[in-house]
This record gives sequence, structure tokens and C-alpha cells, in this order.
Amino acid sequence: MGMELQNERVVFSGVVYEDDIVTLRDYLQAKAPESVLFDMSMSDDIHLGILQMILSYVKMYDGEFLYPSEIKPFQKVCEGFETNENFCA
Repeated sequence: MGMELQNERVVFSGVVYEDDIVTLRDYLQAKAPESVLFDMSMSDDIHLGILQMILSYVKMYDGEFLYPSEIKPFQKVCEGFETNENFCA
């Protein structure tokens, strides 16, 4: 499994597939509204559905990211997400 859930930390490693979406959703629902650290430093790739879940959580509550030393596509996605924009009408 490419995801380990800890107290206030989610650790991703290797390749993280969409199979972990429901588990991550349940964990984040239980954690809300606490800040969560998303440790991606040991990950090679993360499914877009997982990233959407993480970015939704960070938008509504709070979170921080730890990235690998080599820039990966998922890091660019997270860094390009503007958490202070609100286009909901």
C-alpha cells in the first residue's frame, strides 16, 4: 500500500493508486478541521483523485506538504492550486 495514515500525517510512498481514495476520505473526515501534514517525500506518483481529495481538504481546512527532493508532476499540481480563490457562486 502506498499510503500510511498517522495521527496528523499522511505518508505516501512509491506509487499511490486510486484504491486509497475511500480510506483517505474517511481519515480526513475524522480529522477535520485539524491541520494535516501530507508527506509525499517518498512518493514517485500519486493518482489525480488522491490529489483532488488532498487539495479539497487543504482548501477547506489546513494542511502542509513535504515534497521529494526531485520535482514530480504531483508537486506542480499542488503548488499550482490556489487555495484563496473562491469561484463558488
